[in-house]
Amino acid sequence: APAPTKYAAMALLTRFGSVQGHRLRAVRSAGSQKASFLGAAKRPSARLVSAPAPLRPVVRASSLPPALRLGTAAAAAGTSTEQLGDELKVLGTWRSPFALRVRLALNFKGLPYEYFEEDLDNKSDLLFKSNPFIKKLPVLIHNNAPICESLVILEYIEEKFSDVGPSLLPVDPYERAMARFWARYIEDKLVAPWLKMFRANTNEEKAEWTRETVEAVKTLEGVLSRKATPFFGGDDVGYVDVVLSGMIAWMQGTKALCDVELLDAAKTPLLVEWTERFATLDGAKVVMPDVDKLVEFAKIKRAKMMALNNN
Repeated sequence: APAPTKYAAMALLTRFGSVQGHRLRAVRSAGSQKASFLGAAKRPSARLVSAPAPLRPVVRASSLPPALRLGTAAAAAGTSTEQLGDELKVLGTWRSPFALRVRLALNFKGLPYEYFEEDLDNKSDLLFKSNPFIKKLPVLIHNNAPICESLVILEYIEEKFSDVGPSLLPVDPYERAMARFWARYIEDKLVAPWLKMFRANTNEEKAEWTRETVEAVKTLEGVLSRKATPFFGGDDVGYVDVVLSGMIAWMQGTKALCDVELLDAAKTPLLVEWTERFATLDGAKVVMPDVDKLVEFAKIKRAKMMALNNN
């Protein structure tokens, strides 16, 4: 999920036609494609799906929690996206840390939305129409205009709904720049090597990517130590918290998946406390994935990937 560059990607996509038609598409793909574990959609694995049901929202506005802190008069008055004339939809998967970021940001801002759970083995017409260039998740659809890539979406939410709910980015320009820096650090130095560690074919590869992943976790522990605040955003959840929180369940499951302990009370006490504190937030409780379910899913997918590689 690359960082936004003046919303170049968004500018291309927001003009791309109407995003109507929620009927799922039956597809057959090449069996040689690797499975996607974190929900960034690649071509689906080989199987023919017949007569799929229409894609339906699984979460509606009424089930979403209020913002953590109502920071503006509009939010305090209970302003909703309906009152603002806005309609928000999110396309994602339950296991995707990238889609989770978007849902968390909307929850913390107190913005109601419809959530559509995508099947990456049978991607919907809505996904193809919303993100025709790379066909990945997540996608935020705002009044029929699609915005893609999680970091781009977070910035869009922050700017478009700056007068609703708490701000995720700091007001100070330097602090904003640093928040964006650490978000990119998490993307490049934690998420990317974690995936490579998980998918490593040899012990040497695994050792290399494990070192980089562990180093990133230590660095983030140091950031919390220097801040001496409950969250990366200070006293309240901020942009960096949302970006990193997408990986909480995956980091907690790393011991079972890779025999590597990323979150340890002795080595990373502040990060452990941060994850526990984050899990108690109303905006997080309703969307955070179950770790055991995630581990079980990932083990099955990895076994299938290894079987494909051995054929």
